[in-house]
Amino acid sequence: MTAEPTGLFQGLAPLLVNRTVIMTVAADGKGLLTLNVIPKKVKDDESDALTTPLCITASPEELDRDLAAQLREFTDVHAKAATNIQQVKDELAAAEKAEREAADERRAKKAKSKVIPPAASVDVKPESVKPVRIGADIPWAV
Repeated sequence: MTAEPTGLFQGLAPLLVNRTVIMTVAADGKGLLTLNVIPKKVKDDESDALTTPLCITASPEELDRDLAAQLREFTDVHAKAATNIQQVKDELAAAEKAEREAADERRAKKAKSKVIPPAASVDVKPESVKPVRIGADIPWAV
């Protein structure tokens, strides 16, 4: 059995494997500290859910005592969310591909069924066609 991570960076290490985080710490002047752990996007099309920051306001003693456990939980949630989001993206991509292929098949079938037969030949005798002189029948066109 392995020991649970007990420190700040041991708790962050699993998250840092896949992404960079920005950390800020500020004092409120009343003995409390606010710690923000802000994951950066790895890819432009990545879900904003994976960059939701962890914000903790507590006394220094509470942070020393509880921060590692909160970071473990935060990194576990991130790992599960990343896996789930990737699974959803993969499923959507597969569904879109299947729909495109089905649409292509429907278009191909539709194109086959719309075969236009060649125009029937018309027997026109040259003597039935009368030449037309432009302007001959129009008085203003002379």
